[in-house]
Amino acid sequence: MSPNDLQSLFPEVVLVLGGILLLLLDAFGPSLRRGFTGIALLVTAVAAWAVTEIPYGTSCNHLLESTGATRALSLVVLLATFLSLLASQGYLQRERILSGEYHALLLWCATGLLLMLRATELLTVFLALETLSLCLYALAAYNRRVRVGTEAAIKYFLMGAFVSAFVLYGLALVYGATGSTRFAEIGSALRTSGMPVTASLGLLLLVAGFGFKMSVVPFHAWAPDTYQGAPSPFVAFLSVAPKASAAMVLFRLLEVAALGGASGAKWSKMVALLSVLSMVAGNLLALAQRDIKRMLAYSGIAHMGYLLLALVVLNRESLTPVIVYLLAYTLMNAGAFTIVGMLYTKPDEQHAIADLAGLGYRYPVPGVCLTVCMLSLGGIPPTLGFLGKYLVFLDAVGDGLVGLAVVGVLASLVGVFYYLRVVYTLYMKSEAQASEGLLLDGWGRAAAVIAAAGTLAVGIWPTRLLSWLLAASPFR
Repeated sequence: MSPNDLQSLFPEVVLVLGGILLLLLDAFGPSLRRGFTGIALLVTAVAAWAVTEIPYGTSCNHLLESTGATRALSLVVLLATFLSLLASQGYLQRERILSGEYHALLLWCATGLLLMLRATELLTVFLALETLSLCLYALAAYNRRVRVGTEAAIKYFLMGAFVSAFVLYGLALVYGATGSTRFAEIGSALRTSGMPVTASLGLLLLVAGFGFKMSVVPFHAWAPDTYQGAPSPFVAFLSVAPKASAAMVLFRLLEVAALGGASGAKWSKMVALLSVLSMVAGNLLALAQRDIKRMLAYSGIAHMGYLLLALVVLNRESLTPVIVYLLAYTLMNAGAFTIVGMLYTKPDEQHAIADLAGLGYRYPVPGVCLTVCMLSLGGIPPTLGFLGKYLVFLDAVGDGLVGLAVVGVLASLVGVFYYLRVVYTLYMKSEAQASEGLLLDGWGRAAAVIAAAGTLAVGIWPTRLLSWLLAASPFR
């Protein structure tokens, strides 16, 4: 390996070694467990610094690349990791399951996501996908005393295993049709020979696999049950970070598919259909929920529908609204799940929205932070969620997709209702009974404040973020 290769892999190496260190400390120094979160946060911060120091270009025999898009999305993934680690300390202490395994698995998840983001060929993507998926399955069932969590993890594992088979079979079909697993060479082969049936089927299976990771309709069935049963601080990571990496892989796949001649227009229609189904079904199903975690799960499906609007017509500018939207979604959704983890003390029971009645006054900091996150999820200015939706809809209109943009706006208006219902419950309903056993620790409060403050600050002053994204070229 060359020095350039080692420098390129430094963020992943830091995360892997950090996870190993935490496991060793857990085995030989269990009295240090209270400091594990601090160590994991430091490791994440060092990895984020290393990401910014990677020079643009390819490395590891052109298996990995670093561009403005991969750098920005890597930082989004590490931000989600940071917030989830902050939110986890209080939950793990309250449930008496604090150990180094949790932090190590989360760091290794981030490792797989970073590799998947930067991979330039399908085998590397698959290996990274399996690395992070195994960690996700373990974390989903981490609180073994919660029956619903174990059940959710089994469902997630079984569906994830089928998806892995789809991805691997799709990879084999694409390789058989084009003779390569590298995105660039696949695109060149399709540009020369057109789109054979085997390549179409292979790409379709791959799109389905990464549509599962993004939980878009009709690959969404796992999300509500898994979100409801898994530990809430972990869901703050699960609901956002894998979607950032999957969106980048999906962009690469659709970019390759668009080179297949006349069939490129059919792929755009398919993405448009997935977008509409996700926006409409996600919002309507979320509207009927009374459990806040299931509501956020279905609303996440709708948000991925909004995101897909920017991928219907692919061009270099498509990634700017995608990155902004994913950053906004990371802050507001991770912040919401962080507060849910603090305000609900019984993970094995429903997280009813009605149980939030009056808590906005009793716990003002979490109440204000949850309100900001709900307003941002609803796309209400001046939050970052509004900016993300504005850029996505603007991109769709600029590409001539006015009808899709109108559907997105109408679907978003439906979403505003159930987000404001949470705010209404927080402040407009009397507290039915005093909450007991809440652990509003400093770590969780810090995560909630960072998420809410970031959502507001970047929403009010977005110029620096947008300037940096526009300057961070080439995206491809």
